Amino acid sequence: MNNKKKYRIALAIMTNGLEYEDRVRKEIGSISTLYPNLEFKIFAALPNNKEYEGVTSFGVPFKSVFVPSREKYASGTKTMYKAYDFYRVIKKELRDFDAVWCGDYHTVVIALLCRNKPVLWDLHELPSMLLGNSVKRMMLRKVFANCKVIVHANTQRIVYLQRQGCIKYPEKHIALRNYPNFEDIDSDYDDKYKSFVEWKGNRDCVYLQGLNDSSRADKESIEAVLSIPNLVAAVVGRFSEDTKKELERKWGKEVLSNRVFFVGKLPQLKIPQYVAMCITSLVFYKNVRPNNYYCEANRFYQAVISGLPVVTGNNPSMKELVERYGFGLSIEDDGEDIEKIKDGITEVIAHYDEFCKNISNNRGRLIWNGQKEEVRCIVETLFK
Repeated sequence: MNNKKKYRIALAIMTNGLEYEDRVRKEIGSISTLYPNLEFKIFAALPNNKEYEGVTSFGVPFKSVFVPSREKYASGTKTMYKAYDFYRVIKKELRDFDAVWCGDYHTVVIALLCRNKPVLWDLHELPSMLLGNSVKRMMLRKVFANCKVIVHANTQRIVYLQRQGCIKYPEKHIALRNYPNFEDIDSDYDDKYKSFVEWKGNRDCVYLQGLNDSSRADKESIEAVLSIPNLVAAVVGRFSEDTKKELERKWGKEVLSNRVFFVGKLPQLKIPQYVAMCITSLVFYKNVRPNNYYCEANRFYQAVISGLPVVTGNNPSMKELVERYGFGLSIEDDGEDIEKIKDGITEVIAHYDEFCKNISNNRGRLIWNGQKEEVRCIVETLFK
């Protein structure tokens, strides 16, 4: 790569909002620091489906594009047709760029059809829509063949795709973990937080976040906490009302209210306030589908970086980090077995100081900026 030459990269992505694309922000920031001669412009299909231009909060120019088929078909339907329509709309403009960066699986058609320039496909998740049968896997191999480099969220997902017979040239596939790049905390402690502190008292508290559905062991996590005397839990984020009622029927409304504090949704910078009041965090993703099983959640990273030992399931990606650095305990289950979760919590509490020391010594390994060599490899492979 000629570091004196200016290169323009078009980044195409379908997203609910560019300000929510934390991974994209971090990737562009790291690349721009290492390679000041690279310039980005984002082409985004946004929910409002309007055409206009602007600049993101992280300083990158963007164009919001109008995709006709999104007006015609309901959300969640005709996904591949919409993906092709997105490519059709921006195809001519892509010609003016030196490389095309495709963000996640919704840009699969661009990753397949874009020609005469290097293409990068940045897979935030596994491309499940092309893994269902041999014909679809053949199509995925064609997409990979057209790309100069493919970025994955962790090594375990690359290994999974290799086992599916989808990867012919492993050197094109690079893992870039979505580690956080900040440790900020809101200095304003509101009334909700003060109510939580009063409710908690001097009891040990387990931090629970992202219990959106049963695939994240929502009920099992809370029942494991309730099975341990005097232990309480803080639940941050959405939680099913039906599951809450089910827990009330089993344990009693008064018990649940006394031992589980449902915080609700929080701004990102207020989350560390609650984490700091807890002793451990539970992070489970059941083996219901590959994307769930091979997930590494931001809440996993956030807990560790905040100094909190974790109890996770046997998911290969989280299990690897927990066992390599001693960040907590990985149970031999995906979150279905309440007794195993309970045993995991008990074990972490029994060896709490040891786990905290491991975190103190190793949490710096989970920082986004520690992946400079991976970022450098991605760029050098793209322009090789």
